[in-house]
Amino acid sequence: MTFGLRRSVVVTAVVAVAIATVIAVFTWAGTPVTAKTFLNATYIGLTLGALWAMYATGLVVVYTTTGVFNFAQGAIGVFGAFFYWELQMNRGWHPILALFVVVFLFAPLLGICLDVLVMRRLRTAPLVVQLMVTVGMMVFLISLVGTIWNANTPRWVNAFFKDSGGIDLGPAQLTWHRFIVFVTAVVVAVILRFLLYKTRIGTAMRAVVDNRELAALNGARPNMVSSLAWAIGSMLGALGGILIASELEFNPSNLNDIVIIAFAAAAFGALRNLPLAVVGALLLGLLRQHTETWLNFGTNFSKAHLGIAPLLLFAVVVALPQARLEVGRVVSNLRRRERYTNWWEGLIGCGALMLCAVMFSGGWLNFGIWDPEAWGGPALNSANAAMALALIGLSLVPLIGWAGQVNFAPLAFAGFGAFVYLKLAGDTGNGYWIPLVGLICAPLGALVALPAARLRGLYLALMSMAFAQGMALIFFPHEWVIPRIGVGRQFSHIELFGITFDDRRGYFLLMMSVFVIGVYGLVLLRNSRYGRRWMAMHGSQAAAATVGIPVVQTKVVVYAVSASLAGMAGVFWATVAGNLSAGQDFDLLNGFQIVLLIAAAGVSIPMAGIFLVFTPLFTGLSHRLEDTGNVGFLVEILDQLVVLGPGLLAIGMVFNPRGAIFEMGRGFSPILPWRSDARAEIAAENAQKREPEIGELGLERPFTPEEVIAIDRRLGILDEVVPKEGYGAARS
Repeated sequence: MTFGLRRSVVVTAVVAVAIATVIAVFTWAGTPVTAKTFLNATYIGLTLGALWAMYATGLVVVYTTTGVFNFAQGAIGVFGAFFYWELQMNRGWHPILALFVVVFLFAPLLGICLDVLVMRRLRTAPLVVQLMVTVGMMVFLISLVGTIWNANTPRWVNAFFKDSGGIDLGPAQLTWHRFIVFVTAVVVAVILRFLLYKTRIGTAMRAVVDNRELAALNGARPNMVSSLAWAIGSMLGALGGILIASELEFNPSNLNDIVIIAFAAAAFGALRNLPLAVVGALLLGLLRQHTETWLNFGTNFSKAHLGIAPLLLFAVVVALPQARLEVGRVVSNLRRRERYTNWWEGLIGCGALMLCAVMFSGGWLNFGIWDPEAWGGPALNSANAAMALALIGLSLVPLIGWAGQVNFAPLAFAGFGAFVYLKLAGDTGNGYWIPLVGLICAPLGALVALPAARLRGLYLALMSMAFAQGMALIFFPHEWVIPRIGVGRQFSHIELFGITFDDRRGYFLLMMSVFVIGVYGLVLLRNSRYGRRWMAMHGSQAAAATVGIPVVQTKVVVYAVSASLAGMAGVFWATVAGNLSAGQDFDLLNGFQIVLLIAAAGVSIPMAGIFLVFTPLFTGLSHRLEDTGNVGFLVEILDQLVVLGPGLLAIGMVFNPRGAIFEMGRGFSPILPWRSDARAEIAAENAQKREPEIGELGLERPFTPEEVIAIDRRLGILDEVVPKEGYGAARS
């Protein structure tokens, strides 16, 4: 293991240095290299690195002591920064008092609440559920910030001692704020290292994550330790958010940047090593600032310097050694077994869904809320956007739901499919190119799967995030990929079977037809040999390899299938929008919401893709209610559900990890004539839950007379008048 790690690290480092050298030679900006410019870039880089180190150390502390990777760390920092702004800038509090209230009162209380209400329930949950719930928490908090403070309004936070000059270090000056940031990061790292490895509570914190029950037997208090870890992590997140607010644009949209950088720094320390995490954060700060100072990538790659963090995260993950195969846990007795849909059941379900789509679009289900003739209006355009997202979500079913390979980059594959279609079809809108788009996108999925095949679990999720962010910052902003046009459509209306689908109802029915075909195809695929392979690999890779399933090849195939489906869905997504923006449509948070919604629905069920109509359909319904003058509070509720709903639904997976559709289907199945098995299962569960009869003392059966006598003898209260034959004989 050690030799493999060293070799992969050396190879990755050599390749990275060679690529960086070539890029530097061809993109040199010509800025004069002086002591002042070099030191200024270094000071700024170290400051940014120190700020990101606080996030990284918070991630490491929580992961080391609880075993849960906190994707919401950056969101906690943003929430703390906005709360600090509210107290200091809006309400006039003294900066030190506001800092104390946010960091030492609000943040630890928030961390403890998160632990008690949500995170403790994730201790024994599958990794996919852990990831989805913490990502859902991140999306919920950042959406809540935007709701409370109107995140689009420009804000600023004053740096500490901004009018007091700084420390004169020769050619350049280090401001007091940056000096405080750097010293604080170093002190925090030293204190945390001492706390974890030199104190009794630190030993207990590390012991609890390894074996919670054994640590409790030796005097540790697991619940208190867990709350302490989350309190410390939240404090570090809030402190980092406050200190970084004066260095970067004070806007929640910078969350993507902070999240990826913190994850890259934590991964540099293998998620457990505090000193290496700090070193990784400082290295990222120096690389980013010096790249921005000395290199010029041109207008097409204006955000390339922001791509250093995802590239480093990708490189660190690739440098990891081959993950060992692990056996699965015995969970069949802990959860209900999912029954697979038969081919004819899938056919009936898809037919019913298509019939509902025709009725909805034709106005047959008009309840006075919308006008079926208003398909040209902006409100009901949301139905088409909903179906486009549902098609993208469909690609995640075989990858996450069946094979257990976490992927946070569905929009990256969809965007690549849109790009390929734009180059193939041009402005003709020829829909016959769509299958070829899927074939071209499949190799991209296989290429991503090559390093992913070596990984599992959390590192795989981090790698997919790095891939998505790298594509959003480096690939899609290029004008050749997504042309910048002011007026008109980048993507023409699709023409298929001699019909140009330029009316919205017709295009809605086309996408619904494609969705139904995709759902039915997945139903058949899950019952096939490949589907059973993917499900077996999800249960236990070691067991799958033992019975002869090629694990690496299987991962590559499922990634290729998912990328192909996402690429074809991307064509419809781009055509619905007409124009794509590299800065908005490929935002990492948008990809998170797609994954969260389909996971909350039940990512292993093909029909879960329809759950992605949640956001755009509620948006359209809200607009329609507002236009028709209906009650305003319903409009407000719908608007809040659109903003906060995805995060809340994902957090709800703590209580329902199988997804909403699984439970809905389980409740609906007993009324189907052919589902006698479902009716028998419900009857058996009801029998187990029945109230005990009087005299049963809460047990499944009453005590026998002999058992009553035996208990009386042990308690020393045996009635001497009872005959030796027992109570029953006396009664007889």
